[in-house]
Amino acid sequence: MDGLDQLFARSLREIEAHAGALAQTEAGSFLIMEAAGLLAALRLWAQTQYRSDNAVREILKAIDETSLRGLIEDLRVLGDRDSRAASGTVSAAAELPRERLLAMASYALRAL
Repeated sequence: MDGLDQLFARSLREIEAHAGALAQTEAGSFLIMEAAGLLAALRLWAQTQYRSDNAVREILKAIDETSLRGLIEDLRVLGDRDSRAASGTVSAAAELPRERLLAMASYALRAL
């Protein structure tokens, strides 16, 4: 199983590969970093559930606060350092304004 740091690095590379000119702006780079963090956390969740990136893709397509709440709890129950960090990332994302959460999900989906 990959660690959260490895999943973040992989997610960041994959999103940047599809980001185009957005990656060249400060605001775009920030959004890409947020999206990579969210994608890494969701990938960690998927690994713990023995699920693939297809499950992550479906979550990102239908992303909302309610669906994320269940993931947060799944990650918290695991109790290890990576899972706690991932649950914090997803929790923070769930608290963002809907437009920003959708933008993050959109960029994360580009990597899938």
